[in-house]
Amino acid sequence: MKIWYRILLIILSAGLITLTFDSHNSALSILALFAWIPFFIALNGVSFRTGFRLGLLQGFLMFAGTLTWLYEIFGTLAPVLWLILAIFFGLFGALSTLFQIRDSPFLIAVIWTGLEYYRGELFYLSFPWITPGTGLDPTALTSIVGVYGVSFLIVLASILVAKKRYYSGALIITGMLLLSLDSEKVTPKKTHIVGLVQNESMNFDNYLIESQELKDVVDFIVWPELAINFDPNHQTFAFGKIDALLNTNASLLVSGGQTWHDLENEIWSNTAYTFGREGILGSHFKNHPVHLFNDGEKGTTAKAIKTPFGKIGTPICFDCDHQDIIRKMTADGAKFFLIPSMDKKQWTARQHRQHGQLFRQRAAENGRWLAIASTSGLTQIIDPNGNSHKTHPLMEDGILVGEIAPQRHWTLFQRGGWLLGPLSLLGTIGLILKSLTHYRRSKKNPAA
Repeated sequence: MKIWYRILLIILSAGLITLTFDSHNSALSILALFAWIPFFIALNGVSFRTGFRLGLLQGFLMFAGTLTWLYEIFGTLAPVLWLILAIFFGLFGALSTLFQIRDSPFLIAVIWTGLEYYRGELFYLSFPWITPGTGLDPTALTSIVGVYGVSFLIVLASILVAKKRYYSGALIITGMLLLSLDSEKVTPKKTHIVGLVQNESMNFDNYLIESQELKDVVDFIVWPELAINFDPNHQTFAFGKIDALLNTNASLLVSGGQTWHDLENEIWSNTAYTFGREGILGSHFKNHPVHLFNDGEKGTTAKAIKTPFGKIGTPICFDCDHQDIIRKMTADGAKFFLIPSMDKKQWTARQHRQHGQLFRQRAAENGRWLAIASTSGLTQIIDPNGNSHKTHPLMEDGILVGEIAPQRHWTLFQRGGWLLGPLSLLGTIGLILKSLTHYRRSKKNPAA
């Protein structure tokens, strides 16, 4: 195959993936089942070096097409970030050509999933956006194997088709297609009413006024990340105002705020506070601060908060992009989630909608209701199947009121399906070591 033809296939694949993550039409997510096939066709029969170059090109074009909003945040640094993320695709393209791996679609899919898991969860600049598994809307499979498992199956099917094993590939794609068409919205039972405030002012009094204007009595109020732009433990005037709010409108308030550990050295944690009528019921320190921002010290625990309504989870924004925090809180007994989040207007509606998709995946993985209050969107309520029940218009201040319900069952993902990602990473390391051993032996004994 001519190199120019391979490049055209790469461009086609990157273009289809960009459409998959189109922020204006979620129906295009079904393209995730087909968009990666041209990429794997382009990799057929190439050398180690060519595989790296084609993978790097695929990654760069794909991230440049989907993450255009990074330019609004980082300016001219955005292409550097696209390139860093693209390196993982280059590594995959190279590793997929290794001896004893290149002819096995299953092993190639293991390497893909291992690298994706490392890039999304363990890498210093961990970034789990824009993957085959997050491109496809949540399905029943998501509650079994999570997004990394869905990625594995999409990649496996795509490689089978690329290697002309059409029947096997089509069988997997058809099964996933049928599952994607059967995700019914859940009707909440034993419901609680929640009010989600969307406002980008980052001003305590503004959020207080917004909440006091709730027309209906709600059980819970959720404010965005850093809505309380101070440490309430050091500014006790806030307790009186919050207490008055809860005695009038609601029983719980979950809000983003700050915890200052050392004022002199400016050491603080981005915190989700849960307030009850008795004061602070609990707090959670953000475990995944946003890279390249002053986002506080990294939290080290992910525990559910005890409340009169049972245990709840209160992860913060970027915590929910990763797979571990909501999973750990669910395992600790969280029956539903009230989540402060932040997506600034300047980051564009496209970023907001892409981010909102990740919350849907977390809900489906763990079988829990999620209620997210974001500064300018996407403020939404998500059911345990990953369907967005209600949303507030992007970029508009206001309150979204809806119902959520406690859930107690554990999904198969919770019971062990989440291990597919880390096991794939271990498998990837083992395959690389095996290939290196074979390479060294072949150097010593060319005849063998």
